[in-house]
Amino acid sequence: MTSNIDRKKLIDLLGKLVSFDTVNDIHKGKKLTKDCPDFIVNYLEEKGVKANIFEDDGYYSVHGTIGTGKFHLLLMAHFDVVPVGDGWDTDPFEMTIKDDGLAYGRGVIDNKNNVASIMTILPEIQKLDLEGLAVCFELSGDEEIGGVHSAGKYLEKFGRMPDAVMNLDSAGTVIISRRRNAMGTTVTIPKKKTKTKGILTKKTFATDQWGRHSAYQHPGADVHAMILASREVSFNDWRVAKCDGKFIKGNVVPDEISLEIIKPSSESDAEEYEYDEGLTALFENLRFLIRTQFPTEFSTYGITIGPNFLTDQDDAWELSLDIRAMTQEYEKVEAALREMCNELFGEKQYQLNFKPGQGMVNTPKDAMIIKIVMELSKKYEYPAKIVEMGGASDARYFSRESIPTFDFGPIGGGVHAKNEWLNIDSFAKVTDFYLDVVKEVLLHTK
Repeated sequence: MTSNIDRKKLIDLLGKLVSFDTVNDIHKGKKLTKDCPDFIVNYLEEKGVKANIFEDDGYYSVHGTIGTGKFHLLLMAHFDVVPVGDGWDTDPFEMTIKDDGLAYGRGVIDNKNNVASIMTILPEIQKLDLEGLAVCFELSGDEEIGGVHSAGKYLEKFGRMPDAVMNLDSAGTVIISRRRNAMGTTVTIPKKKTKTKGILTKKTFATDQWGRHSAYQHPGADVHAMILASREVSFNDWRVAKCDGKFIKGNVVPDEISLEIIKPSSESDAEEYEYDEGLTALFENLRFLIRTQFPTEFSTYGITIGPNFLTDQDDAWELSLDIRAMTQEYEKVEAALREMCNELFGEKQYQLNFKPGQGMVNTPKDAMIIKIVMELSKKYEYPAKIVEMGGASDARYFSRESIPTFDFGPIGGGVHAKNEWLNIDSFAKVTDFYLDVVKEVLLHTK
């Protein structure tokens, strides 16, 4: 297959995008600056592509439309990234390409690679005779914190919803047509200091999981530091005085946590220490809380409840739960969580704040866009598989409105983890693939 893509310019563009610190961290009140979206707009306009910046509550997105056809095809990706975390072998904001053809840096696979791909193919799309087709693009700056301010404002920016969506936010060159809804809950337990006799010590628990994205926990194979700590506290009847952890954000599993605990003892060497009854109750029961059940549609992943962020408030402990399930029946989810908390902590002994999600992705396999991508995948010798994946994405804003969507991406890994990586050859090939998908949609809409 011939390519109109300049490989070196594509890679250089990704390197430039990676150099921008576009971390959103709501726990620290950090928002990305306007530098990266300004660069994107200027780059596109130098290539003759008109682009606009949209701002909502301090969050930025870049958007535009090529063509005036009746059928609207949306190309979507995001340039915001999760916090970096510890343990990197390279500078996360300076893309490093090693001899094996792998690139490292924060955002190389999630999701600045796809931003670079879209920016690269837009000038090529503009050369096409777009009779019957309008190609819209949405490059968002808040996907990692829910997408409310970017993809969630699509109608306000474009005046109408798209007819099909290419959500370029994935990895592995497979066609993702299903994703679970991403919901959130905070459970707040008041602090209650008391004393007991025992042995004071510190215990550290580490996560053992491939990657750190909460949606990809595999029960029976992965170890979550918070859940492991809960088991040990409960089985050993420990009293918990304090908790510290490498907490990053609500949908990132912490690498490790440390508990200051008291082992109750009546021996002569035991001393009296202060501990927190609320924190102890939380860890005693966390292993049950994550097993809360509620009705869902079929999903290969089932229900995942990730206890990923614990905050020490002045007078309480606040636990953030990342909930993934194939449902939009929010009242039933919240009711099940309250019933479980009532059983574990007692009524009126906690506060629960449930946050509904933005919807689930569930595109029929016979949708036109899915058929086109499937046939092209065969020509490109990709797996040509239609699959469900665990993480949520901005596709949910459209799938929930019954708009056909699919997610796609090149080969890479380390999503939300240290040493995030991308296969450069796959990155270049997938960029060509995206352009061919647009051309095929054009043929179907003339």
